[in-house]
Amino acid sequence: MGSKGKLLDGKYKMIKILGKGGMGTVYLCENVSVNKLWAIKEIKKDINNKMDFLSEPNILKNINHPGIPKIIDIFYEEDNLYIVEDYIEGKTLKEYVREGNISDEEDMYKVMLGICGIIEYLHGLNPPIIYRDLKPSNIIITNEKKVVLVDFGIAKQYKMDNNDDTRKVGSNGYAAPEQYGSGKCCNRTDIYGAGMVLYFMASGNNPSTPIEPLIDGNYKDNLSNDIKRIIQKCVQIEINDRYDTIEALKKDINEVVEKNIYEKTLFLDMVDNSLVKKHKIPKLKRYFIGFIALIVTAFTILYFWESYRGNSKEDALVNKPTVNTSTEPLPKSESIGENIVDNGTVKEDKEEQDNSNITSQGKGKGKGQDKKRNKNKH
Repeated sequence: MGSKGKLLDGKYKMIKILGKGGMGTVYLCENVSVNKLWAIKEIKKDINNKMDFLSEPNILKNINHPGIPKIIDIFYEEDNLYIVEDYIEGKTLKEYVREGNISDEEDMYKVMLGICGIIEYLHGLNPPIIYRDLKPSNIIITNEKKVVLVDFGIAKQYKMDNNDDTRKVGSNGYAAPEQYGSGKCCNRTDIYGAGMVLYFMASGNNPSTPIEPLIDGNYKDNLSNDIKRIIQKCVQIEINDRYDTIEALKKDINEVVEKNIYEKTLFLDMVDNSLVKKHKIPKLKRYFIGFIALIVTAFTILYFWESYRGNSKEDALVNKPTVNTSTEPLPKSESIGENIVDNGTVKEDKEEQDNSNITSQGKGKGKGQDKKRNKNKH
């Protein structure tokens, strides 16, 4: 085992231990010539009697994925193999969960979708790569919250002609039943591991037996039936009862995520007493609502405009000056003596004269009638 400050291959200075496993120890080292950090995995020489010494570098040399570290260098020293890889800065999923960074099911699904993306890539290679060691300590959550899979020590290429695995490999609690010699590892072996990792995030505990996640009573009360259903389908003892492919698992998780987003959005809209958010209303329905709103707005404007015009006309009629349209001729000016009396003037002199004439005429007429009556008597 190396010690702090030790120089490997004349250029890699050991800084600290990043992790230990059955396949060896991983150190954080600095390349003193370029001042760059690397993760260097030390594989002891006696491992070669149990596993293929070069299995990991042979698998990783042709892999190119952002969620998998690249191999930079390989060298031997004191009969040990050293694999120099990208240093991934972050926390293991085990540390991430224990520090309380997984707060709800949405966080769990995000991590699982990242894992599914990496496993999907490995299974899609020709020949496919079966990882066989999914567990919290082999999953790194970077500072940018990206998922990275490390330690390919027991990964293997899937071969159709092998009836079963010749060695019992895996980590207790996360290894599928077939990894203990009951059958051949395949893509569903990694699906089992993914289910156990999801169970760890949901419960905060390492599974002690394969049966543990299959019992509903082992889950927290606040967990949904969806996440329990997904976990239990992944970790079925019978290999054919699990998801067929990692793509099927990924699709199921995405559907649950979309459903949860919709229900959360609908709930918030009900609280706000508003319409369902735009991305939840079909496009045709949005256009129809917009068209109806446009028509209502147009008719409202037209109504108020016509009302305004009607009020203006009434005001104009009320305030219009009166015009005398009578055809009766105006009275002409009359002269009394040397005085001129115009229309509309009080004609006191004329009225007095007229009254005197009427009186005198009346008197005269009365005398004549009296004379006639007296004559007839005689």
